[in-house]
Amino acid sequence: MQIAGAILTLLVTSAVLLWGGRPERIAALASLTAFLVSPLAQALGGERWPMWGVAAVDAALLAVLIMLVLRHDRIWLIVAAGVELVTVAAHVGMMLDEDLLARGYVVSLWILYFIFLGALAFSLVETRARTAG
Repeated sequence: MQIAGAILTLLVTSAVLLWGGRPERIAALASLTAFLVSPLAQALGGERWPMWGVAAVDAALLAVLIMLVLRHDRIWLIVAAGVELVTVAAHVGMMLDEDLLARGYVVSLWILYFIFLGALAFSLVETRARTAG
């Protein structure tokens, strides 16, 4: 899953940086930064669950997305921020009950990340519609 995530991240981020508007590019760079920093944050936290460092990275990404939602009228941003909010909620759930299955926790984070990438990719469709109309 990590290889697929890396490939999709590279493809979607590159496309958004090339063809997206300003809020799309900010979100793409924030997402790419989070993707690159998360393994370092995970390593700093050791082998313990939940992944406190990754949770902090996801919370920071959520803050960026909320800022963008408040400043820009974009449907994809609302979806992306909602997905990131659920991601942070998954971290909080694991913090509250560390007996949750670690595999389910990690898989849910990957599934949410792929949905987030889908919203980011859709930003190109919305950007094209805005510039055409």
